[in-house]
Amino acid sequence: MNKPEKKPKQLARRGTVLVAIVIVMAILSLVIAGAVRPVRDESGLATLRVETTRAFYAAESGAVIMMNAVIGRAVMPSSGDRIKINDQTIVFVQVPDAQGVGIVEGMSGDATRRIEFTTE
Repeated sequence: MNKPEKKPKQLARRGTVLVAIVIVMAILSLVIAGAVRPVRDESGLATLRVETTRAFYAAESGAVIMMNAVIGRAVMPSSGDRIKINDQTIVFVQVPDAQGVGIVEGMSGDATRRIEFTTE
């Protein structure tokens, strides 16, 4: 039994279909890559928002510690003291005197928030 020989037109059609499939696959990969990038950027922004919020709450906690020390319910931390809670850090930048300015920084990841307050 002899196999029927393929005609040149049939081979050309197979090659054309293969080229069309490759082009469609390339276009689809570009579309998918374009759709994934904004999601990645948005994910980074969401992470920064969370870190900024955590840094703010850390700074606020440090301010509460200082205010409790001012009214005599806690020991006043020294300037430069640090408290580490999980992944957040509270830094007492400036400690108020009897009447003065207190500055506290809260840090979480790449975010830093600073609270400044005046005691009377």
